[in-house]
Amino acid sequence: MSGSAGLGLEVGGRPRRVTLHFPKAEQYGPAEHEAVARVMASGLLSEIDCGPATRLLEERFAALAGTDLALSFNSGTASLHAAVHAVEVPPGAGVATSPLTWVSAITAIGHAGSFPVFCDVEPGTANISAAAVADNAGRVGAVLATHAYGIPVRLDALARAGLPVIEDCSHAHGAVYRGRPVGSWGAAGCFSLQHAKFVSGGEGGVLTTGTRRIYERAMTLGHHPRRLADELTEPDLLPLAVTGVAYKFRIHPLAAAIAAAQLLSVPQRMADSENNLAVLLEALAGHGAPVTAPVLAEGTVRGWYGTPLWCQPKVTDHLELRRVLKNEGVPLRDLYEDWLTSPVLHNEDLFRAFFPAATGYRPPDPAEFPHYYAARRQMLVLKIPSVPADDYMVQVADAIAAVLATGHHTL
Repeated sequence: MSGSAGLGLEVGGRPRRVTLHFPKAEQYGPAEHEAVARVMASGLLSEIDCGPATRLLEERFAALAGTDLALSFNSGTASLHAAVHAVEVPPGAGVATSPLTWVSAITAIGHAGSFPVFCDVEPGTANISAAAVADNAGRVGAVLATHAYGIPVRLDALARAGLPVIEDCSHAHGAVYRGRPVGSWGAAGCFSLQHAKFVSGGEGGVLTTGTRRIYERAMTLGHHPRRLADELTEPDLLPLAVTGVAYKFRIHPLAAAIAAAQLLSVPQRMADSENNLAVLLEALAGHGAPVTAPVLAEGTVRGWYGTPLWCQPKVTDHLELRRVLKNEGVPLRDLYEDWLTSPVLHNEDLFRAFFPAATGYRPPDPAEFPHYYAARRQMLVLKIPSVPADDYMVQVADAIAAVLATGHHTL
């Protein structure tokens, strides 16, 4: 499936350079429809304990992440909230995190009673810097690290700080770092099942862990007392079996069924994505295009929520460069907003109005994040098809090379 021609779009009176449609298969195919039909036929559309749809999803996610335990949620955000709660951040301590992530991965820290301590990214990457975490170790009790755009964080380097690490795996379903699945390195891994993710239930989330206490503490936050009564074993948590903390974070059985079915196709879709990226990079190299892809550590397999490429010449107008590339048909993801300057995170009074327990929060100084701002300027995040698409990828490479060859937006 290399794409179909006939878009008929023009740039400056000529056809745009990418004339093929973005190749994709039906996101929810026969397997997902059959899974939904089974749940509908059962009549069990609310599983307040661990019903069959929930159990299947959790078992398959534990297998994906290589962990003993997995716990489903109604969103990736809820799983992050529960993870921060579960790792028992000491009172008055923050959680180290990067600004290059979705905003709810930041605000979930506040919802769990702590506060974010922002750390710069590593030079030439989109991932949190282990050195920056070490510099802030005295202020924090945990680390929340996003595997940005599917490229695994240097988890072994992060571990040297001696802090619990929460892996935000929302971009990295199926990824592996140095031979070990993401979601199994840290104290907990958190996956989103939102519609745009590589594994989707429409909405939903999953927490993975190898630690029984973290699993049980996460469960107390938003699961039904019936499940708590069945599974809690930690003596200090047993009194919560009657009520829990009483958020409502359970996944819907239909979402669980869809996501469990999607997990079966992950290996093939990852292989197709990997091949498409290889075709793109080979074509870009043939043009001598001044872009590079992230270098993966030995034994590492990346995930597929976007693919970051770095422009080597300094980009002078990144918004205009992205606009021109999109007009040529290059499938770019929009960058996240600059959360460091967003009102809720930049205004201390506003932050504390919504997160009153976060007494230690201090708004970040953007000048202290040079590598983060370099990434925002130099990084192009492409959508890579997860079906065979050689001809399409060659067209995308041709378009990128032609635009960068003009030098209009670079030095």
